[in-house]
Amino acid sequence: MKQLTSIQKKYIKYALYGVGGLLVIKQLSKLLKKPSKETIKKAAEEADNLKKQGVKSSRTLGQWELVADSIYNSMKFSAVSDNKENIERQLKTVQNDLDLLLLTQAYGIRQHYFFGVPDGEKTTLIGQIGTGELSDERIKRINANYAAKGIKFRF
Repeated sequence: MKQLTSIQKKYIKYALYGVGGLLVIKQLSKLLKKPSKETIKKAAEEADNLKKQGVKSSRTLGQWELVADSIYNSMKFSAVSDNKENIERQLKTVQNDLDLLLLTQAYGIRQHYFFGVPDGEKTTLIGQIGTGELSDERIKRINANYAAKGIKFRF
């Protein structure tokens, strides 16, 4: 059997590092996706509980899907072309805790892009806003709006 040269050994070592790195990334990816799916499931369950308590949404789930699409389309491509005003305006249409849960459920888990290239893992609406999508000033205005309406959640 022929002995490997030092260069061949080096390439094999790099290939193994690459494969190992890909396996680690794949496992981390699975862990990061799971909480998002659980968040959506919990939002749906909590929304059902609020409905049972007699809380009424200001819109149907289908209408919240339109709002979710508007928010997503305003922030999906890159920070340069995001429509921050629309994101803030749409988030302020939430009138109560049930509305926010339905909006979160309607948004689901979506992919964001940076100049057409996927930017990180798919995430929820709350997860995306939490990554710094909006300025601190906009977050403060949204939180003040929610507080004035008696909504418990804050970004």
